[in-house]
Amino acid sequence: MAYTKISDLIVPEIFTKYMIQESVDKNAFIKSGIAAPDPAVNITAGGTTVNVPFFESLDAEDEIITEDGATTINSISAAKDVAAVLARTVGFGATDLSRLFSGADPMKAIIAQLGNLWAKRFTEVIKNVLKGIFGVAALSDNVLDNATHDLSAGVMTDAMYLLGDNSEKVSAIAMHSKVLAKLKKLDILDRNTFMPSAMHTDYQTYMGRRVIVDDTLAATSDVYPIYLFGNGAIAFNENPELATVETDRDIVEHKDVLVTNRVFTMHPRGVKWIGTAAGETPINTELATSTNWELVENPKNVKIACVKTLIS
Repeated sequence: MAYTKISDLIVPEIFTKYMIQESVDKNAFIKSGIAAPDPAVNITAGGTTVNVPFFESLDAEDEIITEDGATTINSISAAKDVAAVLARTVGFGATDLSRLFSGADPMKAIIAQLGNLWAKRFTEVIKNVLKGIFGVAALSDNVLDNATHDLSAGVMTDAMYLLGDNSEKVSAIAMHSKVLAKLKKLDILDRNTFMPSAMHTDYQTYMGRRVIVDDTLAATSDVYPIYLFGNGAIAFNENPELATVETDRDIVEHKDVLVTNRVFTMHPRGVKWIGTAAGETPINTELATSTNWELVENPKNVKIACVKTLIS
């Protein structure tokens, strides 16, 4: 019996573009605009970190206009944020015998799911980044601790204003499905039953903000995290030249092999990466370590806030 080789199933140059697009389309954080490209971030120049420049907020006193006086000329200060470059790889293989005994082609199934797999891996990176930065003491004002009380409408209202006068920039809220269920019981989610069908969305909203439901945002002792984001809060940039799909055939083991690589940033703007990775680039546990991060912006300008709440 002849078997179709994996190299016969895909053209890497074409499939790579498809995989990149599908992983973006299937990741709610990217699709919602929370994780978005920053044109100032260049990860094609090499190196394990990349600068994310930004200008600090203007701060100057106004003056009285006089006929014989000169206006004081102030300057705007530039500051430097630093993002870690993440180089990740995933590989799969399947033997001819596995195809024979299963009656199906496992490599075809693998190819069909690669985009979705990378979407999940990106989410896992984001989760660990969030865990890391919210252990930074300087960002404590962006956290609402409701761990000993059940979630309420009042807590959600307070959460929406964690970013102070930047709270209007909150565009999306990520939570576990149990948190969403609690909000439904509280009857505080937006009602769109009577909206024209053309205006309906495929997601729930709260105070006009998109709700992202992700059950990997798991609880610790029934305490669940809720994350609030502004658009572009996370700088997601990818080096397309290093996004590859490669295939091979091991004739000795009668096995097809597929390896896919991605090189990208998933960086919370305003919180600088100061860690030193044990390997070439950081792994998720290093991203989740708070001592590897340092606040460099005003906390309210970070555009990310967190609620820790009991769901009983």
